[in-house]
Amino acid sequence: MKSQSTIQTVPALDASVTRRLKAVAVRLRGYVWLEGVARLLVFLFATCGVQFLLDYGSHGMRWSMRAALLGLIVVGAIRVIWTRVIGPLRVSVGAAEIANLVERRFPQLSSGLISAVRFSSGDFGSPAANSAELMASVVNRAGSSVRAVDFSAVLNPLRARWSLLVVALCLGAGLAAGLGMPDTMRLWFARNVLLQEIDWPKQTHLIVELQDGELVGARGDDLVIQAYAHGVEPREVELFYETASGERGRETMTTVGSAGAYRYRYTFKKAQEDFRFRLEGGDDVTATYNARLLERPGVVRAEIRVSPPSYARLESFTLADDQRAGQTLPGSDVTFSIQTNKPVVSATLMAGTQWIGDAVGEADRYAITITPHETRTYHFALVDEFDLTNRDPVRFALRMMKDEPPRVRLKLGAAGEMITPQAVLAMELEFADTYGLASAQLVYRITRDDTREGLIELPTFEPYTTSFTTSVNWPVARQGVEPGERLMLVATAADFDDVSGPNVANSPELTFRVVTPDELLAELAQREQEIRMDFERLIDSQEQLRGDLLTLLGRAAAAEDSESFVAHAGALERRQRNISGSVNVVRQQIEQLLAELRTNQLATEAAEERLGEEISLPLTDLTKRGLPEAVASIRRWSLGDESESAEGIDPQQVALLLQMREILASMIQWEGYQEAITMLRDILRLQNELRTEAKDALEEQAGEVFED
Repeated sequence: MKSQSTIQTVPALDASVTRRLKAVAVRLRGYVWLEGVARLLVFLFATCGVQFLLDYGSHGMRWSMRAALLGLIVVGAIRVIWTRVIGPLRVSVGAAEIANLVERRFPQLSSGLISAVRFSSGDFGSPAANSAELMASVVNRAGSSVRAVDFSAVLNPLRARWSLLVVALCLGAGLAAGLGMPDTMRLWFARNVLLQEIDWPKQTHLIVELQDGELVGARGDDLVIQAYAHGVEPREVELFYETASGERGRETMTTVGSAGAYRYRYTFKKAQEDFRFRLEGGDDVTATYNARLLERPGVVRAEIRVSPPSYARLESFTLADDQRAGQTLPGSDVTFSIQTNKPVVSATLMAGTQWIGDAVGEADRYAITITPHETRTYHFALVDEFDLTNRDPVRFALRMMKDEPPRVRLKLGAAGEMITPQAVLAMELEFADTYGLASAQLVYRITRDDTREGLIELPTFEPYTTSFTTSVNWPVARQGVEPGERLMLVATAADFDDVSGPNVANSPELTFRVVTPDELLAELAQREQEIRMDFERLIDSQEQLRGDLLTLLGRAAAAEDSESFVAHAGALERRQRNISGSVNVVRQQIEQLLAELRTNQLATEAAEERLGEEISLPLTDLTKRGLPEAVASIRRWSLGDESESAEGIDPQQVALLLQMREILASMIQWEGYQEAITMLRDILRLQNELRTEAKDALEEQAGEVFED
């Protein structure tokens, strides 16, 4: 109860003192807040200035760097606000705290002010230990003791003024920047506060020539980076790059052109890996671009399917991947099927620089069908989505096999240029075609005053056969051929080529002059006489050869130079061989005469006996046995063969000459008989002509009589 009465009796502190203490407390809080604000403004001004210098000085930082720097500024500002503005304001500043500051500033108060403030606020400890009268005395004296004391002396107005000055300077600098450089400040605010992608105004604008914002090239090729400038053109532009493996580099780009039209270029030789790059020139720094290296499109697998034209009746066939060359007939359908190493935008079939067609397909498989008509080499021009092409394309060679015309051969039996109307021509015909014959014909043509022609039937021919051989014995009289006319024969054939044909082939044309039997016999007699004269010359040559052999035999007996002997013997051997060949020609001519007589139905028994048995057979024996043996004997003797002696050479020559003279005698004997027959035929012909003329004269005279 005592303490309560004591507390109630403590007087209140002088109101003027309380008011003065509260005023100092308010001013103190104002000073602290002002200093915090000044610190905040200095921080913001400094950091934003640094931000501005970094962004503007680097010609524009990347968005990520600007965002990171803005985050740091915001975090720093929050920290300054919390520690320098909000934190100090949260500290309790009352009368006791101000009184304590005053006591520290004015030590002569001897704690009277602080004690009075505490006693008046009830902070006086245990009542039992304190005297109420003493506390009242201290409180009452406090007012008079501090009346002359300036409480504001505890404050430092200079710091406040500096803080105010800093605030004014920061606000003034910000206002001046905003008014003096509104566009720059607006751009800074948009880039660094709003984080918008707006470029700083520059004198130089470097433009990198890119497609879709990146550089795409082929791995292993030269990769060219090109740029140009708007505004002030720098004399040099630097290229900074970093490869995917981490290699970094800096290169000076080549300047091309003249002032006002500069272009900048740098070439990475045979680039092998992806990289990033940027350009710096003048006051501009470009963004960082990516360079991607891709594989060029190419054919990894190919197949060629060939369907020959229907007329050839051939099966379709396929050339595998390792077969890049083939051959086929013109008009074949050829399908190229390819697989590429990646999807492409276009796959165009080319022949050199000529466009053939566009292949169709999807993903990595494409095909095209063409019908070639000439030999060519093809390739596919591939283009991918990045306009990369196949630089060394796979080539396909197609060689067109020419469908040759049919092969036609017409072989005539024994017949010369002259035939009689009774002749029977023996012919052998051969036709062939690789892909089948459409027709095979034997055509005759008879001409004199007019021309008539027709076909000689070949009954066994069947279309589509690839080879056809037949024999024909054709009686000329069947077509009513008369002396004085000309007969022509030709074999012809055609194939089934419906692409560039049909192909037609003809045999060499055979031409005959139709004559009377007498005219043909006279012609054959003339030829036989010429043959006989040729044979006589051969006999003379054989006699000269025998004489030279006898001379050489004598030299061999005299043991003259062996080399000279061998040379002369060799020359005689060649002469004997030539005579043998010439006699064989005579034999063939005689056989031809006999065959023509048979063909023209003029071969009598006498002609068969004389030309066949008395001349042709002995000539055959002479050319097959006698003359070849003579050649062999001379050869063996000249080489010193012990099986051949000099004594056997001349008897052999004598036997040959005897045989040749006997044949000549048969020729001469028949020649005289033939001359007599020819003379008789001439007499009969003259008689017929006289009879015809007399008949014509009588008819003419009779006509005149009747007219009279």
